[in-house]
Amino acid sequence: MQTIDFLPAYSTWDDWNGNLMHYFGDQLFPVVPELNWKEVAQAVAANAVFQKYGVQGPDEFPTWQAWANSLAVSINGDRA
Repeated sequence: MQTIDFLPAYSTWDDWNGNLMHYFGDQLFPVVPELNWKEVAQAVAANAVFQKYGVQGPDEFPTWQAWANSLAVSINGDRA
């Protein structure tokens, strides 16, 4: 898997969700408004490609940025 270079600290939700679709469009993740970010997080956490990296679901995170940062660390390691 490639690294995740689109980090939440430098993105709006629309940009971040759009980049997720751009780089991982074959995984068919939803594009939703920021209010529904947990839908995307749940889809990523349940996805077989991402499960092997220990990607967490959204319930433990207060914001999409916190979850997306955790996703980046899971995929990129300390390069996130």
